[in-house]
Amino acid sequence: MQIPFKTLLEINKQSSLPIYVQIANGISQNIQSGILKTGTKLLGTRQMAELLEIHRKTVVAAYDELYSEGWIEVFPKKGTFVAQYLPTVKPVEFSIKQENTILEIPNLSIAQNAIIKIPPVITHRLAFNDGLPDIRLAPREELARLYAHYIKFGDSSILQYTNPYGHIRFREVFSAFLNETRGMNILPQNILTTRGSQMAFYLIGSALFQKNDEMMVGSLNYPAANMTFESLGLKLNIVPIDEDGIVVDAVEEICKQKNMSGTPIKAIYITSHHYHPTTVTLKPERRIKLLALAEKYGFYIIEDDYDYDYHYANRPVLPLASADRHGLVIYLGSFTKRIAPTFRVGYIVAKQEIIEELAKYRRIMDRQGDTILELSLADMLENGTLKRYTTKALKTYRERRDFTCDLLKNELVNVIDFKIPDGGMAIWAKFDKSISLMKLSEKVSKKGLYLSNGSAYEGLNACRMGFSSMNLKEMEEAVAILRTCI
Repeated sequence: MQIPFKTLLEINKQSSLPIYVQIANGISQNIQSGILKTGTKLLGTRQMAELLEIHRKTVVAAYDELYSEGWIEVFPKKGTFVAQYLPTVKPVEFSIKQENTILEIPNLSIAQNAIIKIPPVITHRLAFNDGLPDIRLAPREELARLYAHYIKFGDSSILQYTNPYGHIRFREVFSAFLNETRGMNILPQNILTTRGSQMAFYLIGSALFQKNDEMMVGSLNYPAANMTFESLGLKLNIVPIDEDGIVVDAVEEICKQKNMSGTPIKAIYITSHHYHPTTVTLKPERRIKLLALAEKYGFYIIEDDYDYDYHYANRPVLPLASADRHGLVIYLGSFTKRIAPTFRVGYIVAKQEIIEELAKYRRIMDRQGDTILELSLADMLENGTLKRYTTKALKTYRERRDFTCDLLKNELVNVIDFKIPDGGMAIWAKFDKSISLMKLSEKVSKKGLYLSNGSAYEGLNACRMGFSSMNLKEMEEAVAILRTCI
């Protein structure tokens, strides 16, 4: 009987799977299904190649693959046949099945971490998130083109291990960019790349501080930063905040008290540009005094400038790092807000001794960053792609901020109290006490809208309402759902 190999073996020349592997897989699958029985003679490599309209070497490679796996056997002067004794494809059991029991071994018990909370994964079509960019606006085509270029045509060294500081070209380009746009005076050796701000917190906390060291944070603060520092054993001293951000006079009082008790403050963490969560910008006079206090009492300022580029009222205020002359400011940020959260490139800027120490911890934590992504971003910084995108996004997000604030004022004026933010991607919203934010979050979720339940800011019945990731039509729909549920 003539076996219809051309029908049995489907070849997709557009597939990323090599053709010889497709042929080998097709023959082995037909053997397992019983279509090709033990002892069946296969076509010679030349005949099979002519039948399938491919090169003979491709068929030879497929037959070699099948022979190595034991599916076929070759007899000189006779031909190639389906093997008499086929390989066993049934998985080998790891151990004898037993009833599921929990074996208590004290030395191997898992300590439950009560500090770290896993954030929710937002899958809703509409979302008042924490303040994230609209990935539909991101320059994905340009980034994909550059990334593919480096994979295909880049020097082979970029596919090897590199140093944990980050690729030198990215650090050269980015240091020049920060000097130009942030008023800094840094060199490439003052930069360490990270997988985002979260890694930066962990590296800084691990490398520069010891368990039970004292640091300061605002009474309302970025929860993920607090979790990181607390999990490393640092003691957090809470500084009050007001309508202008962190109260610097209170910082001085805490420093005096701690010095008297013999446990000096080692650092303060701030989000200086758009305070998280309230979005206010720390005024220049407070920045000057905070720098003076850091010099007087000898503590580090960890400055998280997470969305510097998105300021709507006027030009952004330069970061504290631009006025630091003593290496006391550790400046960090990421490209998350500029492009999309999935692109994990962040950075730490500090004096060289600190960067060198941080790199040691980076070495044992994650070895190095994404070299190709760093090179792609360097190109986009140099050729102006990121600047053009940011300018366009800034205009779009300002429009969305204004539209959202008008909607909330018109539709929910007696329910939500907020101030129009000067910058950033979210509104700090306080809900009327008659409304349970926890229950409201559950209600809107069932209608396809994400809204934080406010648990991160206990007792305030408040949350951040991100406006940048929804267009105007989606925002109308989101506010309508919110109004209906309230």
